[in-house]
Amino acid sequence: MSRPQAVGVMLIALGLVYALLYAAWLRKQRRHTSAAIAAERPGAEGGGAGAPVPGEERAAAVVAEGTYISTTTAESRLERVTVEGLGNRARATLTVRRGDADQLVRIERQGESTVLIPATRLVAARRDGGMAGKWVGANRVVVLQWRADDGAVYETGFLPRHRADVERIESALWWHTGETTATEGEAS
Repeated sequence: MSRPQAVGVMLIALGLVYALLYAAWLRKQRRHTSAAIAAERPGAEGGGAGAPVPGEERAAAVVAEGTYISTTTAESRLERVTVEGLGNRARATLTVRRGDADQLVRIERQGESTVLIPATRLVAARRDGGMAGKWVGANRVVVLQWRADDGAVYETGFLPRHRADVERIESALWWHTGETTATEGEAS
């Protein structure tokens, strides 16, 4: 085999590998389409990221800055959701609003769509040492477990910048989940 033929065979093999990787990514994205309900598109009702909402100051229980880690499936905590960029890590601001059941948890991510988790979808909230893409060791990651329309359960992770915000977020979410999560997170 001559050198040009060998290069041609390698290019074909490389193209085949990339085609298979792309097909697997598309299949994974189709499998997680129900998670797209959490992503707010710009221009949707609610005004988009950063738009002032009348009475927001009174309704907001907690506002915390930090890092949005990712959204994963509850069954496989290392499987990131690829739909609407929910698997991408970003700087973010988490807001818990007690007065607005449709936007109980709002995570405004820089450069990505805003994540909204209504009170009716929230299943549980807990502390953890990390999740896919970010491990901190201490139980500082707030993991929100929520259910999609098709019954699939997803987990969204947020790492607050300040340690005190973890307790504030937990206590604000306790009103909606009714669970005490500090003992769960400390036990794991």
